[in-house]
Amino acid sequence: MSTSSGTRDALNPMDRARVEGDPRWTAVQRILASPGFHKSARLSSFLIYVCERAILGRVDEVSEQHVGIHVFERPPDYNASEDNIVRSHARLLRKKLDEYYAEEGKQETIRIQIPKGAYLPVFGTVSDPEPQVTPEIAPAGRRRPALLWWVAGALAVAAVGYVVYGWVTPSRPQRLVRQFWGQVFNVERPTVVVSSDTALVLFEGYTRKSVTLSEYLARDFWQKFPPQPDIEGHFISGLRERPFTNNVDLSFCWRLARQPDIDFRRAVVRPSRELGMSDLKGANAVLIGARRANPWVELFDQKNNFQGLFTEEIRDYILNRAPKGSELPMYRWNRVAGVTLTHSYALIEFNRGLTSNEHVLILSGLNTPGTEGAADFLLNPSTLGGFLEKITDSGNRVPHFELLLGVDNISVTAPRAEVLAYRIQKD
Repeated sequence: MSTSSGTRDALNPMDRARVEGDPRWTAVQRILASPGFHKSARLSSFLIYVCERAILGRVDEVSEQHVGIHVFERPPDYNASEDNIVRSHARLLRKKLDEYYAEEGKQETIRIQIPKGAYLPVFGTVSDPEPQVTPEIAPAGRRRPALLWWVAGALAVAAVGYVVYGWVTPSRPQRLVRQFWGQVFNVERPTVVVSSDTALVLFEGYTRKSVTLSEYLARDFWQKFPPQPDIEGHFISGLRERPFTNNVDLSFCWRLARQPDIDFRRAVVRPSRELGMSDLKGANAVLIGARRANPWVELFDQKNNFQGLFTEEIRDYILNRAPKGSELPMYRWNRVAGVTLTHSYALIEFNRGLTSNEHVLILSGLNTPGTEGAADFLLNPSTLGGFLEKITDSGNRVPHFELLLGVDNISVTAPRAEVLAYRIQKD
């Protein structure tokens, strides 16, 4: 069958090769060939679309709006709140997947789930079941020695279990990492993961104009920039029509969804330009990017000591409003002449949401290595756990905080982040 039938945008040959070379796609193909899916073209197209995007890491395209447009051929401006076709088919898709794994897919080692409240599939693995061994029944005359051996074995297993328990009991840093992610992602309220707007950054760079959140929400800033002799109008129109984001953001979203300590069932990924104020009411949020790339950050970092800002003269920088000790009032990234070292900076900020019940996590770097270094620090249980243990009291509830990181990127190695300064917020 054609793997992209029923959708508006077929994958290009390079992406198609990436998908078909992934072992998860083989599991998808077996599902599509099953009787339950073979007779349902819509559900098959639904599954194809979300699994292709998940495998490619294009998680921002797995939203209700995108599925409605590309799978169910709705117009680009259709109102998803009034048209529930995606939600109703998502329920059917979850039911069909459950039926498949209960019957012909019993032996599958890769399991695909569509968490409730989301459309991004989760690929899990199931270990092969252990073979059942029929115990040998000893003759009557040997029962007593066999029983003694059984008791001795049970005591040995118990002793080993006691020792192992000491090894596998989570340490305090591990418990704090789970607690932290449990505060950001939980079943009590949805979590909106908001990627940055790369097209907006290009617009600001070419027009030499910074866009505030109020201007961003008004959606008319595209027409209100000072004319530039070296910029053609159709170029700005192209940026306006395409809410680009970048691979660093998409990679971070994908890694978030795969973290074992994160419950992604009620999470949804949204481009910042498609977000509305109503989406943040009663919801937690993860915002990727500083104000220039993600104006929604302005809602939550105005009172912060550390702020990622931009001016035409200074370019991107981190403002330290109240330096302590040897801290600098401003941090800017720089290249060291004659070597391959790039030194940059990044922020990880854990703030209160719109009310006292929500939490907002902000991740931003002054450049790509800065953002990558901050993401690695945040998703590494060792580095994150060590920092959380330092700032958390005996109550084990992680406080809101601001964290300034220095990031070194040497040649092609992964960026390395170190803690330069932090503040604990008073709630």
